[in-house]
Amino acid sequence: MKLPVLAAPFFSLFVLLPFGTADAQLRPEPGDLLWSQEIGGQIWAPLTHHDGVLYFGADDSTFYAFDIEARDVKWRFHTGGIIRSGAEVVDEHVVFASDDGFLYSLELDSGKEFWRFNLGSAGFERGLPAIDPPYSYDYRHSSPLNRGGVIYVGSASGILYAIYDDTGLEFWRYQTEGPIRSTPVADGENIVFGSRDGHVYSVDAMQGTLTWRFDTGGLVQGAAAIGAGKVFAGSRSASVFAVDAGTGEQQWQHVNEDGSWVESSPVFDGGVVYIGSSDALALFALDAESGNTIWEFKTGGWSWSDPVLADDVVYIGGLSVSSYYFEGVDLRPGFFAVDQETGAGLWEFTPQLIEGFVNGGVFSTPAIVGGVVYVAGIDGRLYALKQ
Repeated sequence: MKLPVLAAPFFSLFVLLPFGTADAQLRPEPGDLLWSQEIGGQIWAPLTHHDGVLYFGADDSTFYAFDIEARDVKWRFHTGGIIRSGAEVVDEHVVFASDDGFLYSLELDSGKEFWRFNLGSAGFERGLPAIDPPYSYDYRHSSPLNRGGVIYVGSASGILYAIYDDTGLEFWRYQTEGPIRSTPVADGENIVFGSRDGHVYSVDAMQGTLTWRFDTGGLVQGAAAIGAGKVFAGSRSASVFAVDAGTGEQQWQHVNEDGSWVESSPVFDGGVVYIGSSDALALFALDAESGNTIWEFKTGGWSWSDPVLADDVVYIGGLSVSSYYFEGVDLRPGFFAVDQETGAGLWEFTPQLIEGFVNGGVFSTPAIVGGVVYVAGIDGRLYALKQ
């Protein structure tokens, strides 16, 4: 008697499976943990992906090149300060800044130093988040931007530098009245950035001269976003602003009624501005023409991190603290995937807690590669999650 056609293939598949293999491992759902790897110090810096390698810095003063296929560190480079700057890949080099006061250019393959540039900020003391005053909450670092052979980066000395990417020599500098933690963005012939002096600046990319300056009324930590002829930026004045990209004239102001700082960098897409907050514990989608709220997603934690969009999903991290100043409110650490159109939560992931005032969650922006979301936690681990 002949066996049914399906019997043999079905049996063969079954016996080849490892004993005890979970169904989730065979068919992981979005947000499932695929693997994790301990790196070292806390990771606040953004992840930068290039050719199968993640580049990022950590609070152990080390810059890492992590091979995602091998799931191992390819090389590491030690500096004299914590590294919260993102990295910019420039030809065969990777560029980042350290709290030791230098901007570094390293060879991609080996991590060997190519050049370093003195940002004039060595010895500058941060006021990291803490339960006790002063409440400066200075936890970011400006990341480099490369355009047309020139690298633009801000420093704690309040200077925006323009530096030749091939030599590391200064092109020009522009002085503001506060530390620059905002990452510069390009807008045609201008470079736009914020300063902790409370202003958003637009500076000519070639001359280093002021095009316009806009007063937000509060410290500007995050980067600006450009879209629809406007510049969008958040401020510690508890506001998100839209200003005319050509003139710097205000178009609208969205105010958080609870007084929450806006620490996050906005992202513009399809007529909508996506941005995190602070004590509002939320991610917002705002209409780019009016500033009106389209939807609000409660993360339950400080949403200081910068949202990332991919395949109709908004990704953002949230932070928790050991002792919150609002009685009866416990912050929730995590990393969240949110439907871009509706604001509905799709899934969330919670990294490990650590000791300290800020004791859990994600600030670093993720890298999304080949159906995997790579997330760095302040617990010093790198996580690979199913997209």
